[in-house]
Amino acid sequence: MKVFKGIVAQISFFTIIPSVKASLEEVAEMSFLSPLVVGLITSVIDFLVLFITYPFLGKLSFLLLIPTVEIIRGFHHLDGLLDFGDAIMVRDYNKRLKALHDVEVGSGGIGMLIVYLSIFLLAVLSFSKTDYFPLLISEAESRALGIFLLSLMKPMEGSYMGKLFHERLNKPWKILIVAAQIVLLGNVEILIGFAILSLIFYSLGIKIIRGSSGDFIGAVITLSFPIFLLISERNCYPFFLLLYSLTLH
Repeated sequence: MKVFKGIVAQISFFTIIPSVKASLEEVAEMSFLSPLVVGLITSVIDFLVLFITYPFLGKLSFLLLIPTVEIIRGFHHLDGLLDFGDAIMVRDYNKRLKALHDVEVGSGGIGMLIVYLSIFLLAVLSFSKTDYFPLLISEAESRALGIFLLSLMKPMEGSYMGKLFHERLNKPWKILIVAAQIVLLGNVEILIGFAILSLIFYSLGIKIIRGSSGDFIGAVITLSFPIFLLISERNCYPFFLLLYSLTLH
C-alpha cells in the first residue's frame, strides 16, 4: 500500500492534478517511476487539447500546447528555470546561491524564459499533424532526464530536496529502471539527444551551482521538453552540438 501511495503521489507532486497525499520522502522513494507514470497522464492531456481544438483552430491549436504544458505543471518547473537563469548570470558562488533562492526575476531569468519560449515555439511550429507519440516521448524523456541527473549528481550546498532525492534514487537498480524507461520510449535520435543533453546539463549543474537542486532539475525538465519535441519532429542534431559547444567555454 505504501508503494502504491508513493507511485500515485508522483502525479500531484509533478502536476496540479490531485491524487493521494504522501510525504516528500515517499514521493522521492518512488520517483524513479515518475517518467512513465506522470508522462503517460500529462501526454494524454496534451493530446486531448490538440485533438479537441484542431478542428476549429487548425495548426494554431499547436500553440495551445505551450500554456497547456505549463498550466498542468503548475508553473513549478518554470520557476526553477527562471531561478537557474538568474544564477547563471552571477559570477560569485555565494551570490549564485542567493540568486537561486531569490523570489525576484532578473535579466538571466528573463533571458532563459525567452530561450525556452523560442525553442518551444519552434517545436510546435514543426508539428505537421496531431500526433500523440512525440508528446509522450517528450513528457517522459524530459522527466527521465531530471530524475537521471538527480540520481547521479551530488546535491548542491544547502539543497534539502536535491539531497533527499539523490539519497533515495542513487541505487543501481533504480538507475537501471530509469534507464529502461529512457530506452523503452527512445529511438536512436532520442537516445543520442538524451546523452548530449545529459552532458550539457551535468556540466552546467557542476559549473554553476556545484551539484543538483530542485530548481536546477525544474530547469532541466522545462528546457528539455521542447528540445525533445524538436528531436521527435525534426531530429535537430546541429542544435545540440551548438548548445554543447557553448558549455565548453
